Amino acid sequence: GHSMGGFMAVQGGAADPAVRAIGLISAADLGGRIPEPLPKGAEPAAIQALSAGLAREGMAPLAGCTPEGLARETLANAAQWRFQSKAEALKSRPVLIVTSDDGLAPANAAFAEALRKAGNDRVTTLHLSTDHSYSNQRIALSRAVLQWLAPLNPHQ
Repeated sequence: GHSMGGFMAVQGGAADPAVRAIGLISAADLGGRIPEPLPKGAEPAAIQALSAGLAREGMAPLAGCTPEGLARETLANAAQWRFQSKAEALKSRPVLIVTSDDGLAPANAAFAEALRKAGNDRVTTLHLSTDHSYSNQRIALSRAVLQWLAPLNPHQ
């Protein structure tokens, strides 16, 4: 999953043990954006800041979703949405984490470290110097994903 799709890949993979592997490309750790614990009385300011950030990032791909609505939902579910909270559930599966220069790399690197600390020795990481859309690195990205997937295919 890419971006919000990466968020969904982590959540879905952690919830379903039948998912054999997880591939993340500039994954958005929504829960990880919220300080833990959120200081008492800080919720209104956090919602406003998160809403503004989400609006700047563009919400067009999320039909029926508003920046404020997603900010409120993120605050309400931050603890269970944090990638770090999914490390134990994903510790036995291959995970690919690809990052770029879009600002999401530190959270993705922290997730890779949490997976390794949980005992996952099948975490592959790659950083490509490019934008969030991987505009000038799409061939490199495609090659990396295909190389990672190849040994996972039982029919080869």
